[in-house]
Amino acid sequence: MSTVTFDVVRATEKYVVDENGDISQVAANTPAFEYNADGTYKGMSVEEERENICLQSEDINTTWTSSNATPTQSTETTPDGDSTNKYIKLVDDNTGGGATDTVYITQPEMTVTAGQTYTASVFLKADQLSFGAVQATNYDGNLDGTQFFGLSGAGTLGTALNLDDSKIEAYPNGWYRCSITWTQGASDTGVLLRIFVADSISNITVDLDGTSSIFVWGAQLELGANASSYIPTTTTSVTRNKDDISNTSASTYIGTAGTIYAEVQIDNILNENQWIMYVRSTTTPAENYISMYLSSSGNFGYRLEASNVLAGSHDETATTGNHKLAIVYTTGDIRMYLDGVQVDAHTNSFTFGETLSEIYIGKTPTATTAQFNNWIRAFAFYKRALTDTEAIALTS
Repeated sequence: MSTVTFDVVRATEKYVVDENGDISQVAANTPAFEYNADGTYKGMSVEEERENICLQSEDINTTWTSSNATPTQSTETTPDGDSTNKYIKLVDDNTGGGATDTVYITQPEMTVTAGQTYTASVFLKADQLSFGAVQATNYDGNLDGTQFFGLSGAGTLGTALNLDDSKIEAYPNGWYRCSITWTQGASDTGVLLRIFVADSISNITVDLDGTSSIFVWGAQLELGANASSYIPTTTTSVTRNKDDISNTSASTYIGTAGTIYAEVQIDNILNENQWIMYVRSTTTPAENYISMYLSSSGNFGYRLEASNVLAGSHDETATTGNHKLAIVYTTGDIRMYLDGVQVDAHTNSFTFGETLSEIYIGKTPTATTAQFNNWIRAFAFYKRALTDTEAIALTS
């Protein structure tokens, strides 16, 4: 068995969850292997470029403004494993006298692009209360989008208003990453981000007695339909570059007949095509290629062209979770396998006009988008067409 060396190009550092459950920095131009909150392996994170335009992501006592709130320092360990005394506690300002009201912080209006989809995310943790809410304020005229979150157990999604999507993901030490997604108004180029202490899964009115509090850390606002890996900011917005992973001299490892295989973890099925793997000749544009993808319509699929002629393609319904895929090809026979089942077979004679010599992982050869935006757990290439029995065993 031969080992193939790949080039990893990402000019910026990246932050992912390490094997200890902490968010840690991965150096530029190195693969970002990520783990689940319980320490189990999740896969290599492959993402498109994203920019966090929310300033002071880890300090709620700076550019943030407060309402009936007192941002307070705390040594509570944050998701990056830091226990430095930082402004992360959001607590009411103790007006007293039995008063109740809303308690929140606001990031001043941020400039966005009208008509585009945005996602805001923040890490929240219960303190004296176990609920919070995140709001995109005035994203379409006076329209607000709000989601309540329950900060206990596996995490709970409560009442939602005027949003495209919401998610909550449990992290170690009682933290939860809470995100909301919305489509900006057709003529609205500004939005505010608000984070509330909440009294329940549907109520943001709390007692102003100095005991209504939660912890807040890691706020992010980005263009896109999902919360990408965390991008810390201070006084300016920060861009994390896309992950480009390739080998453009791989003819030794790819045959005119063969098998390509990938194991993936899917959390994000988005309204855009996401390439898992792309194998092609050096012709530009390539007339000889095999692609494996997650489509914008929510399907796993492949496409094989030889000498500029489509020889086979297929789409199969995708779901979130861990999946194994294989494409087996030889002259007159193309087969697709998904999770131990043969889901497609084409009988079609074809001949590659050039040697397949370039491999791209989690991307296409030329696109600036269409990165996988999920996780690749493993991949492999075989210089022969596996048998049906072998391919079923490989993908089971």
